[in-house]
Amino acid sequence: MDSTTTPIPSAAGQLADEGETLTPILRTGIVPTRALSGGRMHLPGATTLAPQRHDTTETAIAIISGHVAVLSGNAMQPFHPQAGDMIYIPATLPYAVVNLSNNASVLALVFRTDPGFDTDVHRMPELDHAVRDQIPDLRRAHHKALLTRRSGRARRT
Repeated sequence: MDSTTTPIPSAAGQLADEGETLTPILRTGIVPTRALSGGRMHLPGATTLAPQRHDTTETAIAIISGHVAVLSGNAMQPFHPQAGDMIYIPATLPYAVVNLSNNASVLALVFRTDPGFDTDVHRMPELDHAVRDQIPDLRRAHHKALLTRRSGRARRT
């Protein structure tokens, strides 16, 4: 794994072992780009993309499928985009991406203004604790919402 795909332990303390989770598709050396790159992000169940920032690079993440929380800022405030949403992350803003499901994967497309795709990635281990502390509550709330939604449908039919 490279610095863009270093997962942090889940609430159960497990690391993802499925290999690369961020695969560059468009970048310098593949296409003649000067200011744009893109890739596919795959987060297996119970995986978290470690806190990071990009000093000069803007990022857009399009959620294709799965249940995710994006934590941002030094306090790692959570935001809950849904499949079909696009999240903009300005340069210098620390962020982490949490797969809220224990089993299902998250699939997203990542676009950056870094033509090399991962030349401006700076891991922020000082924020690992802030992310780890939130993961159990975020997953618990997600699972509760799923169960409530399912039981609510069952009562109406």
